[in-house]
Amino acid sequence: METAWHVLRFVQESVARLEDGATRVAAAQVAGFVALWTQLTTFERGPPRVLAWIAWAILLGALGSLAPVVTPRRLARFWASVLPRAGHAVGEAVPAAKELKVVEGLIESLAGQYARMYRHPRFSIFLSLLGVGIAALAYVIEKVFYAT
Repeated sequence: METAWHVLRFVQESVARLEDGATRVAAAQVAGFVALWTQLTTFERGPPRVLAWIAWAILLGALGSLAPVVTPRRLARFWASVLPRAGHAVGEAVPAAKELKVVEGLIESLAGQYARMYRHPRFSIFLSLLGVGIAALAYVIEKVFYAT
């Protein structure tokens, strides 16, 4: 039984680390999104501006793909669903079989959250890198073909 509680603690800490990492990624993406947004009109008309707008849209998509795992209400809803189940095994004299069932349920819930917290930021980071790459391409095209 003690091993099950250690596994639960490990999975919970892993989910918390992923949540923290996703929050930092979201902050960086918002900064990049706003930075590009403020510069959209400075790109020359034609391909550079079109590419800049495409990059901006991709960065918006990156933020949207990360939102389901960093939105405070969704995180609170997840933790609110997990905590009452944990309360059934705390402070009561419960048989080991019931305690193990509660811990297994918690581990399953956390494992599902871990999978979401792992998948969404990876995809969002991919989109961000794509958007930044396209913005860089727009900048290079502008400097090479539209230099004055």
